Amino acid sequence: MARTTTYLTAVAVWFVFGLIAFGVGAVREVFLRPRVREPTAHAIGTLGAVALVALVIHVYIRRVHASCARADLLRIGLLWLVLTVAFEFGFFHYVVGKPWDVLLADYNLLQGRLWVLVLATVLLGPLLVGTVLGWGEAPAPSSDAGSPSTSEPRR
Repeated sequence: MARTTTYLTAVAVWFVFGLIAFGVGAVREVFLRPRVREPTAHAIGTLGAVALVALVIHVYIRRVHASCARADLLRIGLLWLVLTVAFEFGFFHYVVGKPWDVLLADYNLLQGRLWVLVLATVLLGPLLVGTVLGWGEAPAPSSDAGSPSTSEPRR
């Protein structure tokens, strides 16, 4: 697959991540927050988002990018990370009006905020899936039984 097409499809998949985030947020607000405390609802929602995003990454990488090198898989993750953080701060600060300190509070693991797990998933997910599937590695040398050895010294 051409590199331009690879990155265009990666951007399209990133929009699916956005739908997941908004859907999980809606479920959290409507169904979880009335039943459990906010930190618990937030943690459950974040873990649900991580699971769904990981599933989408797996399907995407498996179906589309068997020929990607590890560097390409890492670039896809980096693209998704930059898009996610830019959208989060741009939209929620400038459109919704959330103050910076509220946005930054979601990065505080010591306060039980797990948002960084989502970011780690979008960044490392493509590389991890590709590695598990054995993609992005150099091809193994051929081991034909009747062929001459390729380990002979060069002359």
